[in-house]
Amino acid sequence: MLIGSVEATIAVLFAVVVLGPIVAERLRIPGIVGLIAGGMIFGPFVIGWLESGGLVADLGAIGILYLMFLAGLSFDIKAFKDNRRMAITFGLLGFFLPFLLSVVVVDRSKDIETLGALLIGAMWASNTLVAYPEVQSAGLQRTRSVGAAVSAGVVADLMSLTVLAFATATAVIEIEPFDVPFGGDIAERLAPVGVQPTTPDPALSLWIGLPLLVFVCLWVLPRIADWFFVRVGRTRPQRFVFTLALMAVGATVALLGGMEGLIGAFLAGLGLNRLIPTRGPLMERLDFVGTSLFVPVFLISIGLNIDPAVLVDPATIGLGLLFTGFVLVGKTTAALIAGKIFGLSRDEVGLMSSLSFGQAASTLAIAQVGLTLGMFEQNVVNAAVLTIVITAFITSYATRFFAARVPPVVVDRPPIGQQVLLDARGSESAISNLVALAGGLARPDDGLVIPYGVVGDARQSDVRLTVERATAAAAAIGLDGDGMVRVGDSFTTTTVNLVAEVDASLVLLAWDGPKWAADYVFGNDIDGVGQASPVPTIAAHLVRPWARIVVQLGQPRTAWQREDVELAADVVRHLREVADLPLVVLCGDIELARALLDPEGDDDSDTTFVADRAAQDDIIDHLRPDDLVVAPAHVVHDMAPWRARRLASRLHDANVVVVGGPYRLTISQGVATRPLSTAMGTRALST
Repeated sequence: MLIGSVEATIAVLFAVVVLGPIVAERLRIPGIVGLIAGGMIFGPFVIGWLESGGLVADLGAIGILYLMFLAGLSFDIKAFKDNRRMAITFGLLGFFLPFLLSVVVVDRSKDIETLGALLIGAMWASNTLVAYPEVQSAGLQRTRSVGAAVSAGVVADLMSLTVLAFATATAVIEIEPFDVPFGGDIAERLAPVGVQPTTPDPALSLWIGLPLLVFVCLWVLPRIADWFFVRVGRTRPQRFVFTLALMAVGATVALLGGMEGLIGAFLAGLGLNRLIPTRGPLMERLDFVGTSLFVPVFLISIGLNIDPAVLVDPATIGLGLLFTGFVLVGKTTAALIAGKIFGLSRDEVGLMSSLSFGQAASTLAIAQVGLTLGMFEQNVVNAAVLTIVITAFITSYATRFFAARVPPVVVDRPPIGQQVLLDARGSESAISNLVALAGGLARPDDGLVIPYGVVGDARQSDVRLTVERATAAAAAIGLDGDGMVRVGDSFTTTTVNLVAEVDASLVLLAWDGPKWAADYVFGNDIDGVGQASPVPTIAAHLVRPWARIVVQLGQPRTAWQREDVELAADVVRHLREVADLPLVVLCGDIELARALLDPEGDDDSDTTFVADRAAQDDIIDHLRPDDLVVAPAHVVHDMAPWRARRLASRLHDANVVVVGGPYRLTISQGVATRPLSTAMGTRALST
């Protein structure tokens, strides 16, 4: 018989992976439902072409690990920091309200023990952003309500996984009791009779295993990955395989404490989040393999255990409606309370709550674990699938309804490090320093560094060599990004076209250093690109690594000067977030400088503010060899010619970075007078 063979199983499995979501989307239902339905149709209860164990079960087990690992990798840490108060508040409320409601109601049932009730509560306390594409299409990603819903979802999922860790560890303890202070009675109360653990007997108790897991995943694994990416794994296949190995390490450490491996996989992804940019080639490959193979197979494996006849059973329908009530009541109440606390409008509250209705990833993972452990029966999983379908429709339509009523946030500009376009011209030492600067700007924004070269007068082989050298230098410090070579008669035009092609957030240009007379008379590529670029541009003359930053903020008198000062301050903040370097601030207004460089109001003893003009001149005259001088472009433009000529000679052998806003970077010819409305993100600012 072909049915049950590896070949036939793979053929049917992949057919469902491809066709399931397509058919579901044609019927206007989420693709996840199509995969579960495909498993149900081809599973043992209907056609019988797929078996519930064996190959599909093994691939599904990998899929559930991969699913949680990707959730950790794709978590937007920066957005969480920006909305942390609201995110934590809504996340905790969004967890505890549906959790307690579920536990109180389910625990009254004689069929489900307390431990099973806790797991059911965790199922509906978590959420999956099924309707997130709706807010993306409406351009609402940066609104407070959406940011809070996204970040709060991670808080709720972490809490749910903590409950899962406690439940799985307790189930194992029931089989292999530990000598704990409150032992027997609680374990006897919590665990149902005949529970079977899915994890091996734990080597450590939960109270030791959980802190160890957090330490390994959030401290040890990132450092191992950073070392590997820099020292050993320069190629993307090596990094891909090593990243999956670290996922398995996190899952294995979780097993040591008797917890499910998916908890360790999620925390491992969270730990590696900073090292793997969300828009980078490595993340694209990880996401492609997961979403194309392992995660769909996990969803199909869920469907193999569902008997379609049970889904129309009145008891299952009733239980599904009860579960749906837990979600709607708990999440809506949480959104109303959080909205009241933080002053959100009614439509913002509606959008925040409707986004959090969606259930899928964590819900199915917890349901599958609870079923395997024997904490509840198949009818709970069947009802959970029904609830997922119901909430998918509700979250999709409700999100679309409220998204039409919430105005989008006008974004001044994307984060400067989101997509850094790096000019690969220059010597090998200059390139390594340029790459270090680009990495310092990209890392805090989870961004990419894209080295590029333009083939014009130079030979293509020479340009390609410089781009490859820059790409290798980026890989050597653990950055992820592919180099690009473009053919064009004009470096300026080709660079500006490339900005649009890759949706760059910043252009970083290699600069030979101040040459006042030649630049002023003949101009240069820096001015050409800087005055034509629709995104912020930096000219960087870097001759050696730096250990201190000296920033000259000047005295902004106009809105566009103020914006360039903000950009220069943003560059400094990014660099200091990666490496905590001493900072000397030369400014006319110390309070303004402090607000720009330290918006959180943290006390920083390594920052020195200098407002006296004579003292500023003395610092410039006595720069250290390892200083990095950062200045907005208008400071260069406003300087008297004799002073600019004198300064150029003194800075020729120093690290100098000049920052300009869209259409405004110049190092010689003066700032372009293009209307402010044409520059991305320019806004009227009072000075």
